[in-house]
Amino acid sequence: MLTKTNKNYSTSVFSVRIAIFLQIIFCVLIITASVQQTEAQKAINKDNLPLWQNYKGIWIGTTADEIRAKLGTPKSEDAEGFFYIFSETENAQFLLDSNKKVRTVSVVFSSDNLASPKFDDVFGKTAQAEAKPDGSIFKMVRYEDAGYWISYNRMAGEKAVVIVMIQKM
Repeated sequence: MLTKTNKNYSTSVFSVRIAIFLQIIFCVLIITASVQQTEAQKAINKDNLPLWQNYKGIWIGTTADEIRAKLGTPKSEDAEGFFYIFSETENAQFLLDSNKKVRTVSVVFSSDNLASPKFDDVFGKTAQAEAKPDGSIFKMVRYEDAGYWISYNRMAGEKAVVIVMIQKM
């Protein structure tokens, strides 16, 4: 009888070990599938980035020295950033973080600027512009993988102003 109990004990321990082993395998498979799905989602998100990711070669993270090298002397400068006037119809402001790197790019185009970006130029042809009854458009999209958001704001009226902003999250 003692041997029978040991056999039953051995069988039940063996069954428990198999059950634990199968659970571990199952968990590994779930984690692997989850990681693969996350990587696939990231690839899709990167393909879905906006067309307008920088302005005149200035990106989120560009250093203050790189801005000066690319754009020259600003119209106004302080510890928090730079302000440039490129023409009567186009100006830009670059705000810096504590490391003296760009955290915000804000560009204003007047209605007289024929090169002012259209909604599709910023977000691509697949994005939907939601015009308000007065004709104005505002849209902000967060790009989590890139670490920033972009907004497009076209004011209403005959002399519509377009403001495009990129900001680090």
